[in-house]
Amino acid sequence: MYILLTALVAQPLPYTVNTAIGEEYGPVLTVDNNTLYFVGLNRRESNVTEDIFVSRRDKKTGEWSTALMVPGLSNPYKNEAPTSISGDGKTMLVFVEGRMCFSQRTGNGWSEPRPLPRYLQLGNWQADAQISADGSVLLFAANYPAEGEEKASLNIFVSERDAEGRWGTPYSIGPVINTPGVERSPFLHPDMKTLYFASNREGTIGDLDIWVSRRLGDSCWNCWSEPENLGEPINTPARDCWFTISTDGTTAYYAQKNGRKHDIYSVALPQDKRPEPITVLATNEAVAINNLLFETASDVIVSSSLPELKRIATFVQTYGYSVRLAGHTDNIGNKEDNMDLSRRRAESVKRQLVAYGCDAEKIKAFGYGDTKPVATNDTEEGRQLNRRVEILLQ
Repeated sequence: MYILLTALVAQPLPYTVNTAIGEEYGPVLTVDNNTLYFVGLNRRESNVTEDIFVSRRDKKTGEWSTALMVPGLSNPYKNEAPTSISGDGKTMLVFVEGRMCFSQRTGNGWSEPRPLPRYLQLGNWQADAQISADGSVLLFAANYPAEGEEKASLNIFVSERDAEGRWGTPYSIGPVINTPGVERSPFLHPDMKTLYFASNREGTIGDLDIWVSRRLGDSCWNCWSEPENLGEPINTPARDCWFTISTDGTTAYYAQKNGRKHDIYSVALPQDKRPEPITVLATNEAVAINNLLFETASDVIVSSSLPELKRIATFVQTYGYSVRLAGHTDNIGNKEDNMDLSRRRAESVKRQLVAYGCDAEKIKAFGYGDTKPVATNDTEEGRQLNRRVEILLQ
């Protein structure tokens, strides 16, 4: 039976994912929130080692399918774990025997994992690697000293990708996050600001707790707000780790140690612990750009909307998409004026994406005026939904 989420009540995922005998942990969610990869250990169908399993959510019922082992990613003689998946769903980062590896999805499934470059592999053990949703940053945990440490401890590090696509030398995410204790399993939400991680720092309830911190600038990766403990019931006196969040920022999935074994839980996030709302990009599906505001009756973009457009531009460039923009208005005013305004607003978004480095030849902009409403125009709330610019990636 599918269990509905209740606010601030952590619920174990159903028997199609969790098992009575085995352990399940390390959940990794695709950007559409409908495919879940995770580690399975000591399950009836698994090897002796840690293996990678996958379950898919039925879009109509919300139920998770019976999890299956992933061919190509589950070697019977090695420990493997999924750690993140790219925004386009074609690249997975994988833990293999203490090293960070990657696998590419092909027409025949997932390729055999290959290690990331040696200079990224700090110390004698690395894990929990995540590439940001826009593909520009790599976060990971390593048993390696951070700044001010004489001995190695488990810390979080970051590597930035340059214009040629090469990963830079890793460096510590900073002393606000890293402590002499344990910091691991970083999860950077696609808003590129909100970081969740596991730690046993001062103030921890149990073995490991989930903490949240927010990046304080758009150009630095070692500037963070003071971490906040997510509190009970998310955190328990046992181990809570491997936190991941739905793209809309409302639901978290993570592993909780219940007795002697791990299981995967889900929980509705408290409002104040959620990331900023973002545009959930998907190929061949038109979506309204979130946080996009214009001056009244104008095509001038409000400055507060620029970070979201920059994030979209980086995503588009990283994965090489072509873009179709569609402007829409409500039905207030002259139809011809609305048609013109919708076109100019779509063109304005195009200019901003180009200013952030996108190829102008791969972006098409159109205006539809009030001809394609998504809500009633009889209320202000409905008219606000109808005033939008949609983006379609191809």
